[in-house]
Amino acid sequence: MRASSIRLLYLLLSYWLLTGCSQWRYDMGAPIASSDLPAQRASLNEVLQLLGPPMRMSASDTGFIMAWEHWDIRENSLGITLGALGADFFSADWGEMRIKGEFLLVTFDHQHLLTSATYTDWDNDGGGGQAIQPFFSFVSVVDVEDLIDPMPQHDWGNLLLQSDLPSALNSGSNSDTGQRGLQQRATPKAIGQQSLEMN
Repeated sequence: MRASSIRLLYLLLSYWLLTGCSQWRYDMGAPIASSDLPAQRASLNEVLQLLGPPMRMSASDTGFIMAWEHWDIRENSLGITLGALGADFFSADWGEMRIKGEFLLVTFDHQHLLTSATYTDWDNDGGGGQAIQPFFSFVSVVDVEDLIDPMPQHDWGNLLLQSDLPSALNSGSNSDTGQRGLQQRATPKAIGQQSLEMN
């Protein structure tokens, strides 16, 4: 057998073993540059012209708060199984996630003048995992579900038409429609405003 034929045979065998290779990318919100920070005591109108509509907003004791966020999430996964060879009882999976983003929190006083602007950016390893499955079960080695919910402004109209009571014990603390501060995406349920939710 010639070397090229053997290489082709190995290549075909590799394709049979490979059950899946995927790369998912989620790009949510508009990028925010640290140079886009509004000037101190800028008016609400100037800030909105510079940054556009906010992603999140809430009332506060001294005025109100607005937040803009941008998320870039990459999920890579690879799976191998013996299923194509008739042995449907073993598979191995690998996955990883990378998270980049920016968050801008701006506060205004009751006269609609900017009192503070805080910018944060990050580029982190979001986790990953490996799994060996001896039976027919399927395991997700990377979980991005709590990060890829739709942006809040997509739900504003729906929230105004809610027929059910808010899930928070105190409607002012509801993380979507409340007036007691903001909660950033992917905040654990045991802390922040979600800690007030009823089951």
